[in-house]
Amino acid sequence: MLDSLLKQNIAVLAAAIVGALLVSLLLIAGYVIRPQIERSAADTAQTMRNLQLSLTQMDPFQQILFTEALRADDEPGMILAEAAPDEAGEPRSWFTEYFLRILSERYGITGPDVLIDRGGRVWVRIVTADQPYWLTVRTLPTTDPVVSVLLASAVALLGSLAGGITLQRKIARPLKHLEDAVGVMSSPSYIYENDIRSPREIAAVSGALKDMSERLQTAEADRALMLAGVSHDLRTPLTKLRLSLAMMKNADPDLVAGAERNVIRIETMLRQFLDFARGFEVEETRAVPLRPLLQQAIEASDRPDTIALDAPTNDVAWVREAALLRAVENLLTNAIRYGKAPISLSARTDGEYLLIEVRDSGPGISPGEARDLMRPFARGDVARGGEGTGLGLAIVDQVARAHGGALEFEQAAEVFTARLRLPQSRQA
Repeated sequence: MLDSLLKQNIAVLAAAIVGALLVSLLLIAGYVIRPQIERSAADTAQTMRNLQLSLTQMDPFQQILFTEALRADDEPGMILAEAAPDEAGEPRSWFTEYFLRILSERYGITGPDVLIDRGGRVWVRIVTADQPYWLTVRTLPTTDPVVSVLLASAVALLGSLAGGITLQRKIARPLKHLEDAVGVMSSPSYIYENDIRSPREIAAVSGALKDMSERLQTAEADRALMLAGVSHDLRTPLTKLRLSLAMMKNADPDLVAGAERNVIRIETMLRQFLDFARGFEVEETRAVPLRPLLQQAIEASDRPDTIALDAPTNDVAWVREAALLRAVENLLTNAIRYGKAPISLSARTDGEYLLIEVRDSGPGISPGEARDLMRPFARGDVARGGEGTGLGLAIVDQVARAHGGALEFEQAAEVFTARLRLPQSRQA
């Protein structure tokens, strides 16, 4: 779930803010709201007791005059009534419950002698010699202060998260740029341009990546120059040797034929070495008719008449054409050289993948052993081994990875399958 640096930072930020708000809420409740409630309860109890003492010392006529004087006030801070308010008994908040508990536990004002009306006024019943009165001098907040603090905390949390997410996205943007650049640096033609200036740490990483990209470009250019020189310097004497063999009229035919086979073998090995050294990432991906490509690979094999082709007639594949042709040729060569007839070459689509399979009827080897043979210069045993460079499957695996795909193997009863799984997209 938290699989990116942006998500992890936002989660840490949210947890830190929520934790800080909870601690703040506890501190406010314990050191601000709670003392205020206790002081309010103490003031209310003291006022009620003083008023009760005053009323008890008045005669009935004085009590009536006092009551009428209170009612005549336009904005009374104190209300005196003969009956309890009709709207009393509303649901109580935590603030109100704690206020009533303090009145009860510390000042003995309990039970039916205390009511809270809809406006938050606290009504206390005062009993005199003549008649009881309901008196209120304290108005409680209609909204629980804790709820107000929670709402304010929620707003602060949202604001902090919005600011934090904006900051994290600003930091994550250059990191995403670096991630994308690293993902395509395997292409020899890619040149990384450093356009990140801040933050300083990420700009430093970006600068180092640009330097590495330039060194890779230089190394790639040197490698290409060296391979071109090696190819030229080795092919030239081989061509002269082939020409010399063709001009030998009186030589032993078997000796000449053997020499020509060795020249062909050297040329094949040289081509394998150069293919593996160059790689296949430079070639562009394009739309290629699939069946003609596979037919061309069959015709280039040593025994095209023993290979059955099963591929759609009109299908088009997005591949690196020359690279895929070389990979299929290598798989067919292995099947002919180390497997048994019949041999089949098939192609089909499986969701977003193109599957190209080469099957032979030999005993095969386990997929684990086949994966070991994908290492450069690895050789098989007697059953699947033989002469060669040890680069055949390594080149096929290199082609598969250049397409973003994979080389797979499957061993069944009297059937061995080598499978190329290639994603079908223009970016392959």
